[in-house]
Amino acid sequence: MKASIATMLFNLIPYYLLLNNTQVSPLFGIDITLPDTHTYLASLIFLFFNFCIPMAVLRVMSSLEKQSEHNLLQSKKLNKLVSRYQEIFNNGGTPSFFCDEQGRIIQANKAARALVKKYRPESEYIQDLFSLSHPITKGVNQHASIFNTPEREFKLQPASLEHHKKQLIHCHDISANKKSLMEFDAFKKQQYEKHYFNELTGLKNHQFWKIAESSESILNRHIVLLKLANLREVNLQYGYSQGDQLLLSVASLLQSEFTNDVSVYQFPGAKFLFTVNGKHLSTQSIEHYLERRLPTSMVINSARGTVEHMLKWRAGHYHASREISLDAAAECCAIALSQSDEFAPYISFSINTVKTIRENTQQKDKVKALLDNGCLALYLQPQVSLHGVTVGYEVLARLKEPKSGTVLQPFQFLPLVEENKWEVLFTQKIIDGTLALLDKWPSNLPKVPLAINLSGPELLSDLFYEKLLRRFSESPELGARLKLELTETSVLASHYETKRRLTSLANVGATIIIDDFGTGHASLSQLIDMSASVIKVDREFVERVETSERHRKIVKMTLDLAKSLDMQTIAEGVETQAQLRVLKDMGFNIFQGYLFGKPAPIEHWVKTAKARA
Repeated sequence: MKASIATMLFNLIPYYLLLNNTQVSPLFGIDITLPDTHTYLASLIFLFFNFCIPMAVLRVMSSLEKQSEHNLLQSKKLNKLVSRYQEIFNNGGTPSFFCDEQGRIIQANKAARALVKKYRPESEYIQDLFSLSHPITKGVNQHASIFNTPEREFKLQPASLEHHKKQLIHCHDISANKKSLMEFDAFKKQQYEKHYFNELTGLKNHQFWKIAESSESILNRHIVLLKLANLREVNLQYGYSQGDQLLLSVASLLQSEFTNDVSVYQFPGAKFLFTVNGKHLSTQSIEHYLERRLPTSMVINSARGTVEHMLKWRAGHYHASREISLDAAAECCAIALSQSDEFAPYISFSINTVKTIRENTQQKDKVKALLDNGCLALYLQPQVSLHGVTVGYEVLARLKEPKSGTVLQPFQFLPLVEENKWEVLFTQKIIDGTLALLDKWPSNLPKVPLAINLSGPELLSDLFYEKLLRRFSESPELGARLKLELTETSVLASHYETKRRLTSLANVGATIIIDDFGTGHASLSQLIDMSASVIKVDREFVERVETSERHRKIVKMTLDLAKSLDMQTIAEGVETQAQLRVLKDMGFNIFQGYLFGKPAPIEHWVKTAKARA
């Protein structure tokens, strides 16, 4: 560029001579003038060759030089960018392969090279490394595992390269995701089984029965809801682990007893539901069908030893003679089951069943209202000595309707009290009424102790027990006036906590009486563990004592056992003079029964005492 400018400046000298028409000396023997040429034309030619062309060349050269510098700069930037991308590609955490259309590996980054080196060093093609389900296609992802290593799974993601026939394939490791998915699937399966299958027995449960509605028809099938009625007693007496073993054994037996076309489900509350094809059975034969298949006892082995449990079954039955939903069918069975008892263990659903339930509900509401409103009537039955002197009374509860004066007998309300778990409320009202009776005891009646009945569940109530214990502790004289009878037929009588609490009550002065001795649970062990000081021989033995030698021996044995343990005995249910004579000859000295008076309000005994006076 500098040379061009110098040349242009040098050419000004001949141009000046030309303008002044000055003769230029030959240069190197060459005449450089243009004779006879017009000055204007000579000027143009001069300017064109000496300025325009050099300036144009100068401009072009300058532009080329700038463009060259710019291209060099861009080339440096591009090389730097390529190096950066190459570094990113090479050091990226995701294995990436640069392949041709056939999958031949052209280039691999560091992670990809490590993958190849670890699992398939001889891999030349991408399909040598991965077990592909289909050829790699642009824009289509697929999951593939390393050859012979199924636990290493990758998501192959072909990148979109618009202007290349090559393929850039990113390989995302999803092995951890796969493991998590497998764990999640296992968790879902576990939750499904937990929700739809009984955890103990493995049987399908009531939730499964509900979802089966859309896929199963129960038209012309018998639906039966079975209940193991005495499982609660087993749990309380032997512990829940023993109850679980019993339930598990029963479930296994039911599955083996029923044919393949009978589906067995487990419902809450020790219940089993199953359906039987109506073609094989009639409503009349369902009871015989169950009796043939249901066990009456079962032997369970445990740490305590071998125990044989009697099985008390109840069943509610419904015959689906028309289309009905599964929920409705199960509800009909539950309604029928609620009406079963030890005397009628198998009940079939009918319209009359609904009517009976409605009546029972009304009766239940009536009993609860009478209890809440203090309509409890206390009846007394005397206990007399050898000489006919009243030495005590047993307090027996009745419910009396205030408007009509109708008195409800125990069989009309006690089952409802037990069924609805009102024992604590019921017994507390009896105690309150008995204490009020003792406070206002009639002067013309002998001051004798009163005995109240405990069924067992109330003693397991902390609040009830603490209140009763405090009463005996704070009033020492109460021990001589109020006695506690525990019904020996109650399974809770043999419960460890019941025994412990009865012992505590005995230690503060309460007299403990075992009622109905000989008819209940573990009778002999009660004498050792319950801190009882009085035994009442049940009427079941007394009523046949004059006619049955076997009954006389059992009663005599009980009497001798009580004497050896320094315990008092009361003969209960004495109704005839003949029974009384036999019992006196045996050695009994306290008696109770209709022979001495039926249960009656205290007013009756006041009048009787006045009449005798």
